[in-house]
Amino acid sequence: MKADIFVQKSSNLFVENRLLKFAVGAMAIAVCFNSLMVYRAVKYQRTVLIPPAMTGTVEFVQGKPTEGYVKDMSRRIVNLATTYSPPTARGQFDDLLSLYTPEAYPEASRSWYSLAGRIEESQVSSTFYMEKIILGENTIEMFGKLVQFAGNTPLEQASKTYVVQYRIRDGRFEISEFKEKNIRADADRLKAEVKTEKNLTKIADAKMKMDKQAETETK
Repeated sequence: MKADIFVQKSSNLFVENRLLKFAVGAMAIAVCFNSLMVYRAVKYQRTVLIPPAMTGTVEFVQGKPTEGYVKDMSRRIVNLATTYSPPTARGQFDDLLSLYTPEAYPEASRSWYSLAGRIEESQVSSTFYMEKIILGENTIEMFGKLVQFAGNTPLEQASKTYVVQYRIRDGRFEISEFKEKNIRADADRLKAEVKTEKNLTKIADAKMKMDKQAETETK
């Protein structure tokens, strides 16, 4: 009789053990599934912003902005930097400097405020007509025509290319560098580099010939 009771209790324990194992397994599967869903939610989450002075929404997917957002920022940056009048230039440059990275801000502020002083002194107005935007890896190139006046007197009307180096940090667009691209200067620099490379090659060839000649004379 006692043996039957023992066998019955042992069977109950085995059944409870199986139920516990099943419960633990089910919980493990549920935790894995939940973790996978959380990972997918974080990976594919979208942050939608409506920044000031912009008409459309802005989306960040996996921490990267959409092309539309970068182009909107490009237009805003180039307008702040190149389309101004003496009364508005300093305020625009203030807004532009607020977009700079902390590392680039000191040098950029000196440059832009110096330009603001020259604009106010000479009463120069400027307008940039955007024609094309090319997006690269953290780089923006903007092509267009720049027209400048001193009062009512035309000063300059020329095609210009501006380059912006930028980064996205914590969902914020930051400028590392804004500069005018000097195509002619770049071409001259490339020519100089090619010429230097050719000269170095000639020097190396001449040295090899001299070494071979010296080796032959020694023998």
